[in-house]
Amino acid sequence: MMFLVAIMFATLAIIYGTTKIQTTKESKEMLQIFADSYDINGFPDASQLAPLNLDEAPIATPSTSFHNFQVSTFYAVAFDLDGNPIDILNDAPSGFSDEELTAYAKNLLASGQTYGEGQTVTYLITQGDDYILVTMMDTVLMDLTISYLIKNMVVFGLVSIVILSILAFILSGWVMKPIETAYEKQKQFISDAGHELKTPISTISANAELLSRDMQSNPWLENIKYENERMSTIVHQLLDLARLENIKPVMSEVNLSELALANIMPFEATAYERGLELNYEIDDNIMKTCDSSNIEKLVSILTDNAISHCTSGGSILISLSEDNGKILLTASNTGEEIPVNEREMIFERFYNSDQSRAENHGHYGLGLSIAKAIVKEHGGKIWVDCNAGNVIFSAKF
Repeated sequence: MMFLVAIMFATLAIIYGTTKIQTTKESKEMLQIFADSYDINGFPDASQLAPLNLDEAPIATPSTSFHNFQVSTFYAVAFDLDGNPIDILNDAPSGFSDEELTAYAKNLLASGQTYGEGQTVTYLITQGDDYILVTMMDTVLMDLTISYLIKNMVVFGLVSIVILSILAFILSGWVMKPIETAYEKQKQFISDAGHELKTPISTISANAELLSRDMQSNPWLENIKYENERMSTIVHQLLDLARLENIKPVMSEVNLSELALANIMPFEATAYERGLELNYEIDDNIMKTCDSSNIEKLVSILTDNAISHCTSGGSILISLSEDNGKILLTASNTGEEIPVNEREMIFERFYNSDQSRAENHGHYGLGLSIAKAIVKEHGGKIWVDCNAGNVIFSAKF
């Protein structure tokens, strides 16, 4: 819609610009014809300002309208080389007396410009062997025409915007309907499949556990248990996404500072086992109306992601702060820089820039998608930056 409006205004601007250029060009040509006519015969007769035929106008061009020349109103003042008025043409009805016209012509001479637009006139200053001629053409009708053109373009533009808006609304709804239908079916499929898979996953887990009690260590059974746990994690994450997209969150006022600390602490043992340093900077008593269970999940996802992708012997910093009503949650870890072209894609479902490393840590490309959905349902935004060897995930509310 914005693109169409931009094209429309550009078109109207071109129409106005070309019209203005053409009228300016023709005005200058008619003033030149008048000046050339004075050079040959003095001031033309008031009843017949135009030359009798085209050949008598030495600078005439096809764009010059001699009809416009004949019906236009001209004023002129001729000065000698010392600046004294020697001749004046003021036969047409005007608001100028001879004295006012002469004074106005002198002001135009003093401007130092040979062509321009003044008060309701366009003027041209030419010089002969023994005179300086200030020729003026009344532009009241021309200015009125331009003003009508501007008004019509504004009205046409506004009407066109309304029509384009209605058409864009109707057409976009028609175009997007199959996409929305497909998206809704995809969400429904994920939800249905997740629920249907929970039962066989639970059954496989229970049977594998019973077999492990009756059998000695068996690598095939261990593979079954591992893959079943992996599938269980994926299914639960898919169900989390489905709930976030289909169920309205329950909002209540929560102390985010306490909530963040409670969800960071359990990861200290994990970080210690991996030889990592886990730090946090949490401002006191930050309050927010939110879905506490989902915000807990957000803190856990970002903390777990930072630990999982931190370089060996590196450090993690989780911070929560508030400034002028804006709440900022960040999770920073020392690690390999994420390519710029992947920084948006990592929030998409099942996207992993390093698939093998992600699976080794139990990540399947859904955690950041869930984090994005949580932030979105709370009216915030989430993004990732890389700076000085640190990868920083930020969520602002």
